[in-house]
Amino acid sequence: MISTDTTFSMFIRVIAPVVWRNDSKVAAKFRRFSATELGSALDMLKAAELEKDPRRRKLFFRHALDEARHSNYFRDYARHMDAGTAVQEGKYDLIHATRQNLYQGLTLIDFMAFVYLAEKRGEAHFRSLQSHFKDRPEIHDLFERIVKDEKFHIGYSKHVLDELALAGRGSEVRAALRRIRLNRAWSAWRRSGRQMGDFVSRLALRVAYFVIVPPFSLMQRLLEPQEGCGWKQVPQTTSNMEEMEKMF
Repeated sequence: MISTDTTFSMFIRVIAPVVWRNDSKVAAKFRRFSATELGSALDMLKAAELEKDPRRRKLFFRHALDEARHSNYFRDYARHMDAGTAVQEGKYDLIHATRQNLYQGLTLIDFMAFVYLAEKRGEAHFRSLQSHFKDRPEIHDLFERIVKDEKFHIGYSKHVLDELALAGRGSEVRAALRRIRLNRAWSAWRRSGRQMGDFVSRLALRVAYFVIVPPFSLMQRLLEPQEGCGWKQVPQTTSNMEEMEKMF
């Protein structure tokens, strides 16, 4: 049976030639990655601040530093690619780093399950992009460095979950993993629904303007021919005060 991460990696490799087709697209994606990684750094810093266990606090802090460094990698590379060119950012490129307050909103088990699954997905994503950019050493090496950090994040989060399971909370760990997977799937479905809705609406408008409206307009002209077109002189009429008051 093929795992979801393997399926995701295959999907990324299929769409990569389209999504990453030129340097402007690469720079735009790197800017978004930078904001996402910095948001993760803020969340992990807050987790390190609130966590009572010193060992987990240290792991969270190191994780935060890694995410901040990744954000700098992506930001600097995007700026390097943008140098000397006029960059016109769209609304999706103006996203800023935001903290989701995950540690405060989740239990420790749910938080660790979220970190573990998110890092697994991130590692699969970056590993697929590393393979896609094998002919561009500078980008390939960038993703190679990030993938190493992601593997560490996967390892320590899984180790914490295993420790909690051995402490008699195995059922809670399994339930948390199922819950986080369902939440992530539901979020992905909603995102794809919005994107599909945008695509269908644009397609419907194009069909209406270029397929339906022209024949209807031509038919109208054939059935009801008019003498010329454009602006026409409207006969001027005079209205008294009583007629003008009836207009309101």
